[in-house]
Order: sequence, then C-alpha cells, then structure tokens
Amino acid sequence: MNMKRTGHQTTRVWGLAGSIALALCLGLSVAARAYEVWITDQSDTGKESGGYLYIYEGAQLAANPSSAKPAVTIDLAGDINKFCQDATQKAVRRPHMLFFTQDQSHAILSFLSGHVLFMDAATKKPEACLSMGKNVHAAWPTPDQKMVIAANIAEKKFIRIWTDYASHQFRFDPEKDVINLGAMESGERPDTAPICPITEASSKYAFITLRGGGLFVVDVTVTPMKVVATLDNVQIHPAGCGGIQVGDTVYINSGGGWPVAPLSYDVYALNISDLPKSVSAKLITTRDTQFADSHGMVAVGRYLWSADRAGNNIEVIDTLSNLSVGTIELAGPVSDDPAPDLMDVSPDQAYVFVGTRGPIPLTGNDKNVNNAKGSTPGVGVIKVTNGGRGGEFVGIARITNMKDGKETADTHGVAVRRK
Repeated sequence: MNMKRTGHQTTRVWGLAGSIALALCLGLSVAARAYEVWITDQSDTGKESGGYLYIYEGAQLAANPSSAKPAVTIDLAGDINKFCQDATQKAVRRPHMLFFTQDQSHAILSFLSGHVLFMDAATKKPEACLSMGKNVHAAWPTPDQKMVIAANIAEKKFIRIWTDYASHQFRFDPEKDVINLGAMESGERPDTAPICPITEASSKYAFITLRGGGLFVVDVTVTPMKVVATLDNVQIHPAGCGGIQVGDTVYINSGGGWPVAPLSYDVYALNISDLPKSVSAKLITTRDTQFADSHGMVAVGRYLWSADRAGNNIEVIDTLSNLSVGTIELAGPVSDDPAPDLMDVSPDQAYVFVGTRGPIPLTGNDKNVNNAKGSTPGVGVIKVTNGGRGGEFVGIARITNMKDGKETADTHGVAVRRK
C-alpha cells in the first residue's frame, strides 16, 4: 500500500540567514557565484548496468525548473562503465550517492555495484574507479581531502580510501584500511551494516550509522582504524542516512525503508566535545508514530532542513535552540507526491535542490508502505525564504527513462558544485 501524505497544505515557516553546510566551522564564503547541480538517476541504461548523471547550470535551473535542460548528460553505461570494467572487471550499476571535495575539484560517485568513481569535476572525466566489494552505499570525502570513507552494507565493512587529488592517486589496503563491522555485532547493535558515514570538520572522527540501530565513532587517522565510542540501538534508531555538522554540533538521523524499520524519523544532535572518551546523543525531533521517513538533511544558515520522504515535507530545525520551528509542505501544485530525498543548497543560500523519487523506487523502499515511492522523478527546486526558516517549492526539472511504457527513472544522489 501507499499511505504517503499528498495534497496541498500551507507552508508555515519563518526565518533568518546564514551559510552552507559546514560553512560555520570551515569558514567558507557564501558570496553569489556560478554553480552546477549534479544529480544521479539510478535506473539502468545498459543490461543490468549504467544509470545517468545529469548536470544543470544552477542559475538556469533555479530560474525555471520545469523548462531547464541538463547542460551535460552522461550515460554511465558508456565510457564510464568501460573505464570501471577495465579497472575492476565488473560493470557499474545504481549510481547512488554523490559528493564533492572541499575545493570542488573532484566528484566522488558511489554505486551499489560496489564501485567508487573519482571524477575531475571541471572536465567531467574519470580519474579512478575502485571496487569496495559487493556493495558501496556511500563514499564521503573528508574535509581535509586526505581520505574518502565508504560504507559496504552487503559485507558489513567500513573502508578508508587514501586520496591524493593533485597526483591523481587513490588507494586502500584491504588489510589496513578496512574494519569488519560484522564482527562487532551484539545485542545492543544487532546489525552493524554501515549506512551513511560522515566526519566532523577536523576529519579525525567518522560517525557511522548502522542498519540495525546504534552508532560507531571511528578514529580514521590511525592505523589500524579504531572505534573510540559507541551508542546502542536505543540511543540511535536504525538506518540513518543524513548527517551534517553545523557549528560544533554533528546532526544525524534515523530512517525507514528497511525491514527492521519500514518507517522511521528521528533527528539527533551529537555532543562530540568529549571525544575520544565518549559521545552522546540528544533526540531533538521524532515522527516515529507518524507515516514518516527521514532521509537527507542540509544546513541553510542556522537552520537544519530534514527531509521526510514519506510525509512529503521538510522539517525546519533551529540549530541555536535545537527546536523544530516549522514544516515546508511539498505535495501540491508542483507534484502530488514528490518523495523528497537528498538535498543540497546553492552557494548564495537562495535555493535548495532536492532529488524527487520515481514511481518505481529502486532503493530504500519498503513495498509494504512505499515510503520512497514518488510520482515525479527529477530535481526539485525550493526557494529559500526568511533566511532559511522557510521555503517555497517552485518547480521540478523532470527526469525520465521510459521502458515498456513505464517510468523507471529514480533520482537519488544530488550535490551542488561551486564553479
């Protein structure tokens, strides 16, 4: 069944201005500048392989989403697939997560087929393709640009890749740069498959959300890597895939789409000041009794935006008080069922771009509830109001991949690149 919230509702939000994700702790400029919006479509473009990567000019996309066309379209079953097959002896499939390095020079694209692809962001050319094994769900570049940390759900492994972007060198040692999280399961953490790892601003500690609930904090700067702090599945609920640092606080979530938690929505503020001795979590908002699924978050000024892809809205949290201050309702004239997923914000903080899911969701969906099923696959454009405390859903650049009369497009990874 599909119980998702649809229909137009009035947005009730207010606001103030600020900076992009991690800007408060890394000192980034938010002056207006040219930018691109990259988004992946997970649907096959080859025989059980491929997918699409679309790249839009940000200003054009923001100005008129419904008529915006990608400046670059890359069929990942083509040259990229050949590049990765030559390197790993297997085809790429399901382009899932997408991030840029701090200096915007490289894109890191992870595939559920187990590949991590490093691309020159300016030329759009591949530089390296590594296999993480049977699967890689997310590959996060550390702010210091020395590492990428990757989550292999299928084999319950956490992997560190050493990165030297200037010399185009990317490597990992299966003996020294891999933690077998499966060996660390317990009653408090019954399923340690890693979902979405992130690091804080210093690039020292990785925060790894787990499919069965709980959290590992790993010092990624030592060899072998070391788990320095843990939380259990009561303190952190299952399968979070949203994480960001604002000021001195790291925020993570729990989410749905897995048998252990078809529906789940919690946002936590982590106190990391006592690391490496300990870490603690404060639950700041929950919708666990509702038809809700938290998946993806972004910082807009001092506000944290948390996507509810089942509920078709975005919750706004004031990071000064850690209180929920409003909800941006998305179902309505633009889309009856957008299923908002991952998000990123423009450099000038004027727009947030969100992946909207398709009618045949290929990942993160429990068919008993259809938490990730949407009707309008593409990239949604939300105009920021009141400095981040509000937003107006202004349009979607639709993405399509029709097969046998059915829409198979299913967008997921999205990231903004400053040019």
